[in-house]
Amino acid sequence: MHTTIKKVTIKSYLDFAQLIKEYQGSHEENRVFALKHKGALENPSKLVMLWTKTNLFRLRETADSENFLHHFSSVSNLIGFLFLLMGFFAGIGLLSYSGHAPVNIIYYLLFAMMIPLLSMLITIFSMISGGEVSNFFNLFFSLHWVEKFVNLFAFNSKIKTLNSSFPQTLKKWIFIHRLQLFSLLFSVGLLLSLLVMVVSKDIAFSWSTTLNVTPMAFHELLSWVAKPWEFLVPSAIPSVELVEMSQYFRLGETLNKEMVQNADKLGAWWQFLAMVTLIYAIFLRAILWLVSRYAYQKQLEKDFLEIEGMEMLIREFQTPYVSTEAPKVEQHLDIVEETDAQVKQNRRRAFNNIVGWNFSADEIALVNDSKEIKGVHIDIVGGSHTFSKDQEIARQISRTVLLYVKSWEPPTMDFVDFLELLIESKKVDEIHVYPLGTVGRYYASDAKEVAVWKRKIQGLKSKKVWVIDA
Repeated sequence: MHTTIKKVTIKSYLDFAQLIKEYQGSHEENRVFALKHKGALENPSKLVMLWTKTNLFRLRETADSENFLHHFSSVSNLIGFLFLLMGFFAGIGLLSYSGHAPVNIIYYLLFAMMIPLLSMLITIFSMISGGEVSNFFNLFFSLHWVEKFVNLFAFNSKIKTLNSSFPQTLKKWIFIHRLQLFSLLFSVGLLLSLLVMVVSKDIAFSWSTTLNVTPMAFHELLSWVAKPWEFLVPSAIPSVELVEMSQYFRLGETLNKEMVQNADKLGAWWQFLAMVTLIYAIFLRAILWLVSRYAYQKQLEKDFLEIEGMEMLIREFQTPYVSTEAPKVEQHLDIVEETDAQVKQNRRRAFNNIVGWNFSADEIALVNDSKEIKGVHIDIVGGSHTFSKDQEIARQISRTVLLYVKSWEPPTMDFVDFLELLIESKKVDEIHVYPLGTVGRYYASDAKEVAVWKRKIQGLKSKKVWVIDA
């Protein structure tokens, strides 16, 4: 069966956690569901999500996931937009140029490289740690305090309860995953501000520090910073000449004559700053975001399988509802009581055709699973089906046929007519009539019920027909 379900999500986690408290289904129902989705049996998570989606209508109240995800996505979109704006306006502030003093690139490098690298380092420590240690590292991130502020508003108390119901490790990865995304948006805003300012204004960049750093030493440091792109974009590496003419000494309110004479060349720094932002603030952050996304998904799948009630449901999916061991060994009994010529001691496990008289598809699947019987073609006849439809099916049947009947229902004329069609068909070699008892009795038939079927069929006087006594 085709389905679009591919992986565990927060929605599927919350939906199952809510549904399993209200509805567990019977072993029979759950096993039939698993048999109808055999392709998903090897993936318990996928099968459980299919089961949840199918039975979600049984919830007495609105799904908790709808309320939670509405709140969660709204807050996430708001915070994401705020981080993008903060990055953009931080860049505008750092790149503001009045014409009296050049823009110090060290301030910009602080936000475009040093703080992001420090943030990513702390994030890695948080990833590999757990418990209180991980919570301690979270205090260093602005997202932690932004979320604290947002939670002060009067949101639905049930949403907060659902959020607190997540395992602690899963909450850690949700936070880390969102943190990388919002930090990435901040850096994108920073890069956008740089591009906007460079296009709209003529900015003179410089570098200045109280530390005793020579232009040659500063150039060597910048060359190491530019290693990732030195072969791809060599023009984005500042030359020694540019570094020398860009050193700014703040003496009163005037610029030295050399900087004034070379003001048109000082704007060349923007390529270096753009590459720094792209590599250290965006590219590395994107990698960390992908890593956190993968780890978050793995943790979500792990915790999904540990929800209370999950183990029982999966066991019922995988365990046949009826024991394959019958109270006694099934034997094929010749419908002619006077001879043993057609008695077979072995039990067939495979048939070319399996036909259920007045059975549903789910019931046949459950019987086949219980008895470990397989069929190439499986059909349903009798009941609400028209006789013309039954005739069409009878014409398509060939070789050996297993015919399920309900032992407690005496054979009707409709059934006898259908059986005669099979007997008369030259394509049919043998017909095994299998009277089945109720599911509660493990399909065991009463001896008197089987005797009724044997006497009825015996009158047909056909050596093609056998009765299976279970």
